[in-house]
Amino acid sequence: MDPELWKRAKIAAIKEGVTLSDLVREAISIVVDWRQFVDELQLDVDKDLLEKMLERRREGDLPFIIVSEKTAVELVREGRDRWL
Repeated sequence: MDPELWKRAKIAAIKEGVTLSDLVREAISIVVDWRQFVDELQLDVDKDLLEKMLERRREGDLPFIIVSEKTAVELVREGRDRWL
């Protein structure tokens, strides 16, 4: 485990008011559940691109940044309208 990441995780747990163990458990659950969700939808996901995004996340970088004049809520609403 990267010592700097471990230190940031400890600080995050303290700020959240949870144990480090609970924080790690939640993080693992999010990743596993998210991957299962993607697999269940059988989305046409570029696995190489997905892996690159996950690698950036592991390095502490944001995998992507949305650049828009619209708010996140507006973007989500637009996306939902397409699927309804």
